[in-house]
Amino acid sequence: MANEPRDPMPLEEPMFILGNGEVYRNQTEIKMSQIVLPCHANYCGELSAGQLLKWMDSTACLSAERHAGCSCITASVDDIHFETTIGVGQVVNITAKVNRAFTSSMEVGILVSCEDLFSDRQWKVCHAFATFVARRTEAGKVQLKQVIPRTQAEQMEYSLAAERRRMRLIHAEIINDLLSSCSSQTVSECLDYQEAVPAERTRVESVELVLPPHANHQVSTFGGQIMAWMENVATISARCTYKKYNIYKMYIFLILDLFIIFV
Repeated sequence: MANEPRDPMPLEEPMFILGNGEVYRNQTEIKMSQIVLPCHANYCGELSAGQLLKWMDSTACLSAERHAGCSCITASVDDIHFETTIGVGQVVNITAKVNRAFTSSMEVGILVSCEDLFSDRQWKVCHAFATFVARRTEAGKVQLKQVIPRTQAEQMEYSLAAERRRMRLIHAEIINDLLSSCSSQTVSECLDYQEAVPAERTRVESVELVLPPHANHQVSTFGGQIMAWMENVATISARCTYKKYNIYKMYIFLILDLFIIFV
């Protein structure tokens, strides 16, 4: 059974009326709905996070390509925090739209909600931000057209997108500084736990053969599929540590070696 919030909040933005009286609709917005089938579920009978990541990436990619007018690839995805789980038989609604375009990259906002058709209830699952890059064409590097925010929500996301981009660019430097500042004291603190699990016992490696079902509309392995493989391996690694419990919400850091064979 999926975890549902007691007081679901409305997820639709208020209508924005243009000067000519027409209802405004963001041209980059893509909406996709999927019903969760048993083949999409994990060992707990809930929607696999990897499957959800695939749907999110596909929806966001279509939004990016609608704005760019050419093929786009996933460059990165920011941290995602899943607020609830999704059960079999429930409907996943995914909305994606371009928040801001830069030179050849753009930020796409992704909102995921869950809907129970029998109770007519809908609630938020997660909100994510992905960066897509427009592929070069025969004419050379693509120069993306700018996004013009209309609604108050779009204007806010447009402004925040620049700051999020700045944080992504310095993220690697921050991580390197944190690693260099770590001391042996941290290791000694871990040894104090009575039920500590050696890190080597949580190491999991995966070798995947890329087959036609793993390809997207560009006939190549896409970011969502790779994230699904990563999530599957990470879940196995986490289960090595938490064998007695089902994993619902967990924030872990691990070294993941993912070997992919392209054919």
